[in-house]
Amino acid sequence: MIQPASGSHDDNLQPMSRSDLRMMEQAVRQNWSIPDAVFQALPVVMAKILSNGSNREKVAAARVLAALHSQNQATQPRLSMVAHKHQHEVLPPINPENLNERRAELRARAARLR
Repeated sequence: MIQPASGSHDDNLQPMSRSDLRMMEQAVRQNWSIPDAVFQALPVVMAKILSNGSNREKVAAARVLAALHSQNQATQPRLSMVAHKHQHEVLPPINPENLNERRAELRARAARLR
C-alpha cells in the first residue's frame, strides 16, 4: 500500500490499496460525485504511486490517470460535433397551389447544373 509522503498537502489521505485504486477508476469513469478535495489530490497521489508503488499499483494508478484524462477529453467539444451555422434557402412547403411553380424552379436549377 502507498501512503502519501509526509509534509505534503494531502497528509490526511489514507493508504491506498489496489482495490481502492480500482474503486477510484470506477468512480471517475462512471461520473460519481467525488469531493473536490479528493478530485484535486488524485493526480498528485497517482503520481506518487507511479513513482514508488509496486508494478501492480503502478498499473492501477495509470488506469486512474487514463480515466481522468478521458473524462477531460469528454468535456471538451470535438470540432466535428460543434454545430456549424450557415443559411440555406428556406422554401415554403409544397402544396397543390405551388406545385407547378416548384417544379419549374427545380427544372431551372437542374438546367444550370448541366
